[in-house]
Amino acid sequence: MIDGEGKKILVIQTHGVETPRRTYSPLFYAMAAAAMEMDVMVWFTMDGTNQLKKGAAEKVQLDPTSDVTLKTMLEQAMESGVKLRVCQQSMALWKMQKEDLIPGVEILGATSIIDLALEADHVMYF
Repeated sequence: MIDGEGKKILVIQTHGVETPRRTYSPLFYAMAAAAMEMDVMVWFTMDGTNQLKKGAAEKVQLDPTSDVTLKTMLEQAMESGVKLRVCQQSMALWKMQKEDLIPGVEILGATSIIDLALEADHVMYF
């Protein structure tokens, strides 16, 4: 097994609440990388942005027999040290303001994603 400790992982999430099956995996992999002592950031852009709107993630439940919602996954990701960032331009697309975001999410401009990708050891795109 490769030692990933200290590596930087950038996860780009482009899918939103309208495709629930595409929302969980990026967070699951991000938490796995954080558990392996990696520096992990999930960048939400395009439709992925709507996951971060207050009240939206509570409505997404992948397994109807479980109490785990997308909100649960987002909270667990942040608790495990995963940084959640959102694309400022995508927020405009969804007519969202900073106060519409769940707590703990930071806004970055589109040029930031290029810098982040260049600085990351690995980029995962969903």
